[in-house]
Amino acid sequence: MISHAQPKIVVISSPNRKDREARVIQDLLEAGLWRYHLRKPEWSADELRVLLNSIPAAHHSRIVIHRKPELLSEFSLAGYHLTSKEPALSEQLPGTLSRSFHDLNALRETQEPLDYVFLGPVFDSISKPGYTSAFHPNELRKYLHRSRQKTSSAPMTFALGGIIPDRVRVCLGLGFDGVAALGAIWASRS
Repeated sequence: MISHAQPKIVVISSPNRKDREARVIQDLLEAGLWRYHLRKPEWSADELRVLLNSIPAAHHSRIVIHRKPELLSEFSLAGYHLTSKEPALSEQLPGTLSRSFHDLNALRETQEPLDYVFLGPVFDSISKPGYTSAFHPNELRKYLHRSRQKTSSAPMTFALGGIIPDRVRVCLGLGFDGVAALGAIWASRS
């Protein structure tokens, strides 16, 4: 059995504005969060700048930006995350590069030099009603085991979708390197 003493946890921002959001982000990072993914699809670069400037710069190195790669030249962020539909980047950006996948075949076939990936929905989504689990546990276990045996350069894989505390251990048991949470974090916050 694999021991996962300290699983890697990623929190993805709510797409909406939240009360005291900068303070919540700071608290999460100070509590030991591995990465915070700043994903605000409807926000302008200026709105994201305001939020980033309200978070102490010491925490920026653990924040990954979505959809606004130009902010990587202004802030010392951890990296950039590509959506499942976003084209591959033509230029190398500073920091890590990650991507979301919703299909095992697409993940198997990718040739991108990714540091880590999100794969989901592993369970029915909390933040997107009707977005149901797309994978069978045995299929995930087999894929994750084979990808680790095949190459040590396989990107870390994070379970996404329906992640609540009771399911973290299940995800680690399947072979995921960690989990990415959105709905369970923000559903109860105003």
